Amino acid sequence: MNVLIACDTFKGSLSSYEVGKAAETAIKKVIPEAKTVISPMADGGEGTIEALLQSTNGHEVEVDVHDPLMRPIKVKYAVIHQDDRDVAYIECARSSGLSLLPKQLQNPFNTNTYGLGEQIKDAIKRGYRDIVVSLGGSATNDGGLGMMQALGWHLYDVSGTLMGMRGNPIMQAVRLSDEDVIPELKDCLITAASDVTCPFYGERGAAYVFAKQKGASDVEIGELDLAMRKLANLFEKTYGKDVQNIPGSGAAGGLGGAISAPLNGTIKFGVDQVIELTSLESKIKEADLIITGEGSIDYQSLMGKVPLGVGKIAKKHNKKVIAIAGRIDSELTLHNHFLDGIFSIQTECRTIEEALDPAITKQQVETTVEQLIRLLR
Repeated sequence: MNVLIACDTFKGSLSSYEVGKAAETAIKKVIPEAKTVISPMADGGEGTIEALLQSTNGHEVEVDVHDPLMRPIKVKYAVIHQDDRDVAYIECARSSGLSLLPKQLQNPFNTNTYGLGEQIKDAIKRGYRDIVVSLGGSATNDGGLGMMQALGWHLYDVSGTLMGMRGNPIMQAVRLSDEDVIPELKDCLITAASDVTCPFYGERGAAYVFAKQKGASDVEIGELDLAMRKLANLFEKTYGKDVQNIPGSGAAGGLGGAISAPLNGTIKFGVDQVIELTSLESKIKEADLIITGEGSIDYQSLMGKVPLGVGKIAKKHNKKVIAIAGRIDSELTLHNHFLDGIFSIQTECRTIEEALDPAITKQQVETTVEQLIRLLR
């Protein structure tokens, strides 16, 4: 039996590679002679760079930037050679991520994406002109304005005062100036790798869907959404692009929109890019069984997450594909056409803290996959 293991991270517990190793251990326990291939996956969220580096010959570059609260930190981005060129892969979560802040400091009114802009600027100054920015896991809802400031944009408030680089500028910014933007930016191809298709604003937009988990109250969410509407109008007036009609523009608190309009970039499904870079389709063709999964398989999984991306290609080649997850939304089974089965790794009642413990997650993955392989054998 040839088994391909192509899982995303189990967020807060195991990396995609660690999930794969746990599944491999279970498979070998039942069928020692089985051929297993671990192909770590990601969808543009946290862990994308790690997954790519596991499957490519890329390297990392370290740079000094600022975190969402403008505190100095060191981060790394990846450089991967593909199609006769070097591409810089930058993960917004590494500089502007929610995981960088303790719960009590999470508040999208105080956070920005300046550090992400610093990463992009560093890559440009080193000579890279093809840049992919993965958008998942941000602590921000600044519409990408912090990123733009780091790249040379000036923001002005209603009184015409130049705004500084602290907190979230979206509530006060009414005018943009790009006269001091780094000149090399115009020669760059910027691509946003997104794991969601949400619009810039509205009930399915950045603020209403994601700001609560970033620390915003219900009242603050309404204020942020109104600010996003105004920023969308400013982008359209200044750059002639209606970001509201660009799928994924609301990703990472509006970073997708900022990359689409001011940076003149494009938004693509992150999972599709990872699938291409890791040559996943050729691996699927060689497999008898594909195991995929992620921490939570829910309605968002239908919007471009790893399990459905893997499942689509598996079904294209008439391969059996099963998914495992720490949590399953039962409603998903009504709309799932690409996975032969979805299985929770939970075998007993636990607190969330216990369930997220890496040692417990590893054991649960092994237990679940072992039982599935025994059944399939």
